Amino acid sequence: MASVQETLTIQNEYYEEHLREKLERESFGKWAIVSDKQLVGVYDSNSEASEVALKLAPQQVCLVKHIGYVVGVDWHARRVTHVPVRHS
Repeated sequence: MASVQETLTIQNEYYEEHLREKLERESFGKWAIVSDKQLVGVYDSNSEASEVALKLAPQQVCLVKHIGYVVGVDWHARRVTHVPVRHS
């Protein structure tokens, strides 16, 4: 059985390969949930997506992704930032 981290890595790879481009065109700035290599849904807010993901847990490991943003870490300040990325 895969660890939670391995499962999240697999879900993120699936998102990047199969969902990212379409979701960035159609739902930029919204929040997506990916689980078991499937798009569970797209939500208007992080809190809404997180609430749905928590209802699915612990039976499913869910990746909650901010569509069109990459997570960066400022190691000096040790804070996580979301940076918008638009692809042409």
